[in-house]
Amino acid sequence: MKKFSILLVMFSLVAALILPGCDNGTDDPNPTAVTKIRVATDATWAPFEYVDTATNRIVGFDIDLMNEIAKKANLEIEYINVEWDSLLAGMAQGTYDAAISSITITADRQLEMNFSNPYYAAGQIIVVRSSNNTITGAANISGKVGVQSGTTGDTEVSAMTGVEKVAYDEIGLAFAALMSNQIDAIVCDTPVAAGYVTKNPTQLKTVGAMLSAEEYGIAVPKGKEDLLAKINAALAEVKAAGTIPTLLTKWEIE
Repeated sequence: MKKFSILLVMFSLVAALILPGCDNGTDDPNPTAVTKIRVATDATWAPFEYVDTATNRIVGFDIDLMNEIAKKANLEIEYINVEWDSLLAGMAQGTYDAAISSITITADRQLEMNFSNPYYAAGQIIVVRSSNNTITGAANISGKVGVQSGTTGDTEVSAMTGVEKVAYDEIGLAFAALMSNQIDAIVCDTPVAAGYVTKNPTQLKTVGAMLSAEEYGIAVPKGKEDLLAKINAALAEVKAAGTIPTLLTKWEIE
């Protein structure tokens, strides 16, 4: 019994020396460790995010920007292509770790999710067919006006009088409807409008001034403040390096 007691004491002393070392490892994790995150995007908003049909990969300004942020923040990203409504719902429910998808920072959305510091200034603009000389801006917009459901363009048109709002799941469907004379105008984000007009200069044009001033941010679910801090710190580094103007030039965004 005495020998057993001595051995027990010795074992306790050894354990006391070992266990604090384990605790220190837990409290001081490797700062260079890579964290895997799932990032949602609605890849239908060229040139910010869309599927390259040649490679079947999601590409665009937002994707390049998020990849640069990932390098700075030691993040490994898995992109999840989801519809817009599902993206917003998923962020509110914490289904994804983050989302980048030309997401305008609004007070209503901030109630359900957090946002990074802004990285791009945009706004809503009216697009019509090139032959349309009746609609010249917000003061005389009329007829059927297409929007993508759940976007800030949807919000703008919902507040208008004298128009019939036609909501689509994807903004590309709205542009197809406009060019086939099914609707009279579209309200959408300025860079998206510019992209479609540039590709279809004989069929489309923007009219009037911007209807709103907005800023894009990277969404992060409530409760993931540590990840948000990492993203903001990395975004600041990317901005300081002059990467954003370079990417805007690459994707021909004004």
